[in-house]
Amino acid sequence: MSGLQGDSSLTFGLGIYYLVVKLNRNINRFFFSAVFLSFAWNIFLLIGVILNFSFAHTRAAGGQFADFPTVVRVIYVILLALVVYQAWIFKLIFKAKLIKFVWLPRLFVIVGVIGILLNAVSRSVNERWNVIPAAIISWGFWYYGVKEEKSVL
Repeated sequence: MSGLQGDSSLTFGLGIYYLVVKLNRNINRFFFSAVFLSFAWNIFLLIGVILNFSFAHTRAAGGQFADFPTVVRVIYVILLALVVYQAWIFKLIFKAKLIKFVWLPRLFVIVGVIGILLNAVSRSVNERWNVIPAAIISWGFWYYGVKEEKSVL
C-alpha cells in the first residue's frame, strides 16, 4: 500500500510541477507582450513627434507645443533610435542570448526610472500617462536583465 501512496505522491508532485512550469511560461509570454506593447506605444509616439502629428502635441515635450520645433524633432529621432535599440536588447535578454555590453540592462533601468519621473511631473495630463509604458519597460529590464540575470550576465 505504501508503494501506491509513493507513486501517487510522485504523480501529484509532477502534475504540480507541470502546472507551475506551464503557468510560468504563460506569465512570461504575458509580460513579454506587455513590454513589447509598451515599446510599440513609445515608438508610435516618437514617430508622431518626429512627423509632427497632432495626437502627439499633448503627449510629448510637456504638451507645450502646437507644432514641434526642429530641434525637438531631431532629439526625438535620437530617442527613437535608443528605444528601438532597447527593444532589440530586451528581446535578446528575454531569449537568454548573450549581449555584448553586460551593463546595458542596468543602464536601461536607470534611464527608465528617469523617464518615469520626467513623465510623472509633466504639465501635460496626457503625457503623465506615459509613466505606465515606461514603468513596464523599466520593470522588464530590471526583472529579466538585472534581478534574474537572465541575460547571461
